[in-house]
Amino acid sequence: MKRGELAPEELDKVIKLKRAGTSWLKIQHETGINRRTAKRAYEKWEHSQTPQELQNARKEVAAKAFLDHLKSLISLAGSVVVNLSVPSSPDSMNTTEQFFSGLWYQDLLRRWIYMPSETREYYLMSQEHQRDMQFNFLENELLFKCLQDHTRGEGVPWEALEEWKKARDNCVKSLPKLRKELSVGVNNFLKQERETNFLQRIKEEERTGTRHNPGDQMARAVLNAVWQGVVEDKLGQDLVRMPSRSDGQGIVRVKDETFLIFNDASLAEKVTHICNQVVNNLSKGDMVKQLHSEVRIMQKATEELRQMLNPVRLTPMILRTHCDLCPA
Repeated sequence: MKRGELAPEELDKVIKLKRAGTSWLKIQHETGINRRTAKRAYEKWEHSQTPQELQNARKEVAAKAFLDHLKSLISLAGSVVVNLSVPSSPDSMNTTEQFFSGLWYQDLLRRWIYMPSETREYYLMSQEHQRDMQFNFLENELLFKCLQDHTRGEGVPWEALEEWKKARDNCVKSLPKLRKELSVGVNNFLKQERETNFLQRIKEEERTGTRHNPGDQMARAVLNAVWQGVVEDKLGQDLVRMPSRSDGQGIVRVKDETFLIFNDASLAEKVTHICNQVVNNLSKGDMVKQLHSEVRIMQKATEELRQMLNPVRLTPMILRTHCDLCPA
């Protein structure tokens, strides 16, 4: 068989999938036939049809392609809205440009969920996957523009997304300043501690392996507690905690993340108290209040878009509107 030709049963499968509105990438995943080879074979078959057969086939393909277009836009909208949520950790905050660049590379249409796990593992390591990531980027960008075209004038608050972008970038600019300020705050409290060589004792008693400087770990705990207070609207609360343990150890924790462990529970309690003092002092300052305000803007914008891009609202919007890439 010549290179690029398909067996009759392979061509029949490609035709059925394409006439059902399946994308070439998904056809490749389902048949194991390179999408370019499949496309050439399909186009050769298409050109061999009579005008009437071709017209009927195109109507059927267009109808099913529009359904696929509809489903893609709904899937994309859901994935985008989920990712707009404020990160639970400040370490996950990046600029708007970095956020969307990373987002468009993802499988937002959730095609991989149909791929067997062993096939997916092999695929992720292949060069084909790298090419498909570029394919994802372009496809997601184009579909997002289509989504905006379909819903502009339909009550979807896209101006809220612009406010979300501005607020996120403001948060990213504020975080390095906050890290510096809280680090100074932790060091000041450690210096004020009456116990001689208190920091040295922390270093000697801390049990997480001291890969990290305990003072730095305290600063990380403070940052995460401040961020939790901002995101969950709990400013002024003691969010660095020491859960009680039967083995007598003292753990310094923020939510489910452990930052420091001590055999001496009283030492852990003192460290927890210092961290909360720094958190509460920072929470009264303008920087954290501004951060709190920006996060509220992000959360409000996300909720507005979630409400309007719900499939129940979105489906009729797409059906009664048109974009440049609509198949019909």
